[in-house]
Amino acid sequence: MLYLCGDKIIGPMGLQYAQMDPDAIVVLIKDGVYLDTEAVKDKKIYAIDEDVKRRGMEDRLKDTADIIGYDKLVDLVFENKVANFV
Repeated sequence: MLYLCGDKIIGPMGLQYAQMDPDAIVVLIKDGVYLDTEAVKDKKIYAIDEDVKRRGMEDRLKDTADIIGYDKLVDLVFENKVANFV
C-alpha cells in the first residue's frame, strides 16, 4: 500500500500504519517532509522534490528518501492502493 504522509499532525499516524505493513511505500508530501521516518527506515520512502526544496530539507532527506517529482507520484498512485494522511 502507498501511504501519502503530508501533514505534521496526522502524518505520524500514516507512518505507524506503514510500519505494520510489510509492503508499505511511504511518500512524504507537503509538510510531511518534516516527519521523523526512523520508524519506517526499512520501507521504501519517497519525498516530493518541490516540497523538499521549498522547505529546505534536501540535506536531511538525501540519505533517507528517494526524491521524486509529481509525475512519479502519479505512477505510484495508479500502481498501488492509497492511504491518505494529507
